Order: sequence, then structure tokens, then C-alpha cells
Amino acid sequence: MWDLRRAAQAVGAELIRPRAPLRASGASCHSREVRPGDVFVALVGRRHDGHDFLAEAFSQGAVGALVARDPGVGHNLLLVDDVRRALWELASWRREQLPIPFVGVAGSYGKTTAKELLGAALGVRYRVFRARASYNTEVGVPLEILSVPQDAEVAVLELGEEAPGDIARLTQLVQPWAGLITGVGEAHLASLGDREGVADVLWELAQALPEEGVLALNWDAPELRARAASCCGVCLRFGSAPPAEFFPHGVAGDLPEGVRFRAATPRGEVEVELSLLGEHVATLACGALALAWGLGVPEAAAAPALKWVQPLPHRLQLLPAPFGWILDDSYNANPLSVRAALRTLMSLRLPVQRRVALLGDMLDLGPQEEKFHREMVQEASWQGVDALFAFGPRMCRAFSAWEGEGAAEPEDLSALLGELRREVARVPTLLLVKGSRGMALERAVEALLEPQGSG
Repeated sequence: MWDLRRAAQAVGAELIRPRAPLRASGASCHSREVRPGDVFVALVGRRHDGHDFLAEAFSQGAVGALVARDPGVGHNLLLVDDVRRALWELASWRREQLPIPFVGVAGSYGKTTAKELLGAALGVRYRVFRARASYNTEVGVPLEILSVPQDAEVAVLELGEEAPGDIARLTQLVQPWAGLITGVGEAHLASLGDREGVADVLWELAQALPEEGVLALNWDAPELRARAASCCGVCLRFGSAPPAEFFPHGVAGDLPEGVRFRAATPRGEVEVELSLLGEHVATLACGALALAWGLGVPEAAAAPALKWVQPLPHRLQLLPAPFGWILDDSYNANPLSVRAALRTLMSLRLPVQRRVALLGDMLDLGPQEEKFHREMVQEASWQGVDALFAFGPRMCRAFSAWEGEGAAEPEDLSALLGELRREVARVPTLLLVKGSRGMALERAVEALLEPQGSG
């Protein structure tokens, strides 16, 4: 916990209406997500002003708020000129009070899953704090630093990247002692240019580690292998095969209850059972085992703990539906993750007669976006998808090359869902729903989970 009076001094804030308790245990910028003991951070966005939600935040148990004006509501208000800047300064002050190793997780895909797996592996030996959901931005990361409990022994944070310098800036705040890079893919190409540009920004995590630090590096990515010699700390290699030091073999990725495999490590093999779907998660799990090993947790002790990591919402989450099952992977999408999701769609052993995909636009791919969308339609055809439904202008243009059953709609999701419902009602079906965050295809999942004729 941290003292609000000292926090006010650290950021040069005026403490308005001080009232006990004057100690905080966390921070949140969403009034509905405030937990008892949190400081509410009143950010001003394009649509909402956090100052308008102070009453709700305090009703949820907030002990104070970081504000740029006094709306006359609440107590322990830390009044500053710039809330966003003060949030960063407050997190920096708090980070200096926490003499524990911080671990950063970065990559083009699988960051949140890898963070959860790593947290479980480290939890065998340490009291671990791991960031909520995907709090990996210049707002989310400082909020999580402010939420690290005093008794934590390791903190695992996710670091997001959209432009050059993003991770370098976050690492200045986090001061990581160890890191894990999940891999390189075609993500944020509009700002990063190409895979080399992606690798450059991800490598900012490796450059931030101290000489005695530890990095778990995905050896499958040639862009990362080329940079490995400049790693500041100890580099542990994981991947899908040798010469990685940690890799899976005998992967069973067709089981609806989760992936099974044997993990090869420098000290032999361990059996691993996951409650997660997709063969690619076996490699991420090996990355978690590698970094946990580097932090003193034997692989034989860490491996059983990985089974308790449950699928995260909208990330290859298998849900029973009126027509069969939905494979909900609607959280985000890029070419690499779409390919992995399509493979999972086609491989899962379920009593279905048809396998159908609803694919939304993949955003932020830059000048080659049409090529990438066309490749995903070709991938669906090659994998043997029975019917394809495309949502969004980019995927619709690519759909013109599809020769099978299905439909495309650039804007009207309700109309597309009407056609999709008729398709999946024919026989037991497994439906993949996948698209970029901006397409909000969780709306489709929610609608399709409703029984026909309800509401």
C-alpha cells in the first residue's frame, strides 16, 4: 500500500479534503472497475471525462482520486495540472519503492497468454503479481504498477507496442530485470513498416535489461535470432524445435480440453497439460518454463502449474452454442494469429459436421493490407473451411476470391449474422469468430449464443 500524502508530495499535487484512510492499494481509470482501496484516475478522453464519474468511483470503494479539477465530489483528491502526466510520475515514484524484480512480456502475439502462463509458473515459488487483462499501454502499465501489493516478490507486466520507442518508454518506467518476447508477426505495420520494424521495437525490451538480467527469446523468429548477440542479459532460447533449449514435441492440439505435449529442457523432458487451445500455445508455454527456470523455478515444479491457466475471454475460448460450438477468438487479429486460429478450428476433435469461419478486418497492417486479407481467405480455403463469412470492407474485398459457401458484408453485422444463422442451423457446427479489436466481433459472439427466436 502507499500513502496518499506522500504521493501528493511526489507529484506536486494539492491534497483536497483529506480523510482517513489515507493509504491506497491500487488504481483504476474505469469507475465501474474500481476496487476498494483504489485511487480513481480521472482521465479525459474523446468521449468521456473521468471527473464526471467520481461519485460512482467513490461508491465502488475508491479512497481517493487523481484529478485536474475539483468537481466537489469525494475526498483525498490529488489535484494536478495534467492527470496523464501525473499518473506516470506517480507510478515512477511507486516503482522506486518496490525492490522486487519486474518482468516484461512483449511480442506481436500471445502476450497476455504468455503473461498468465509465466505468472502461474513463477507462482510455484514466489508471490507473483501479474497485470490484469491487457493493461499494456502508457495508461495501463502505470495503473498496474500502482496496484502491485507490498508483499509481492515478482511483478509480471505486459508491454504493448504500436510505434517505435513505445516499449523503450515503458521500460524506463518498469525497469525490468527479466523479459519474454513471444515472437514477431505482421502487427502494427502501418507505423512499424515491416517485420524488421516490429522486431526493432520488441528488441527495446532486451536492450532495457541489466547485464545480470534474463531474457526468454522465441528462437523461431529469424529477426530475433539476428539480434540475440546484442542481448544485455542471459538469453534463454525457446521455440518449436531445436536448436531452442526449451521446445515442445509430441504436441496433441486437437483435444477440446486443451493442448498436451512434452517440453524439452536443458535438464530433460517434462509432461505439460494446458487448459488452452491452439498448438502455438505449446511454444508460449515453453517460453514461460524457460524464463521461470531462469528465475529459479525448476521446470518439473513449474510445468504442473500451467494447467490451471484458463482461456482468457475472446482468446480461443470454446463456448457451447445452440448450433454446436463457437471458437471465440474475437479479441484481436493479425495474419499470424488468424492462421493459428484457422488451424485450431479445423483440428479440434468435436462432434460437428461443418466448420465455419466469421473473419473480420485485420486493422493497422499498412500498405499491404489487401495482400494480407487475400492470404487469409486463401488460408481458409486451403485449410478446408466449409463456409466463410467476411465482415468489414477489407475482408469483403478479399472475399471475392472465395469460391465456397458464405457471404460478405462491409458494415451491417446484423444482416451478415442473419445469413450466418441460417448456415449454422443446418447441422452441428463449430464456428470461429476472429477479427481485430476495432471490429468488436464479440458482438457477434454474444448474439449467436442466444437461442434462435429469443429476445
